[in-house]
Amino acid sequence: MLKKDKTHISTAEWEVMRVLWDAGQPMTATEIARKLDGRSNWKSRTVRTFINRLVKKQVLSAEKKIVGGLELYHFSPLVCEAKTLQIEQDNFLSRFFGGTIHSMLASCIQQGQLSQEELKQLRELLDREIGKGGKK
Repeated sequence: MLKKDKTHISTAEWEVMRVLWDAGQPMTATEIARKLDGRSNWKSRTVRTFINRLVKKQVLSAEKKIVGGLELYHFSPLVCEAKTLQIEQDNFLSRFFGGTIHSMLASCIQQGQLSQEELKQLRELLDREIGKGGKK
């Protein structure tokens, strides 16, 4: 299982994981590379490198199957997308904002990184959450 601050998934590795999460079934390296063909200019060998890294990080499983007389590895995620996203979010907040969403939002607002429309949407979201009683 992916652990906070223990296993970081790179941006490129995220692309591989998204293909598998979207597929919802095991895929071969060739199938993954084909899916990524329209999104990146990576060669098949590069995709295989990312897959091998993810297997070493224990976020992908590799199961050998015989298909048409050939031994092929089929890869499956060992972690769910939502949990992985939460861990990466927590890692990001810890690294850059002292572990708090408040610090990140304050920084974005103070640096003028949010448009008036985004600020309005954020206020509406905050008002809705305050009405519900906030974090449980």
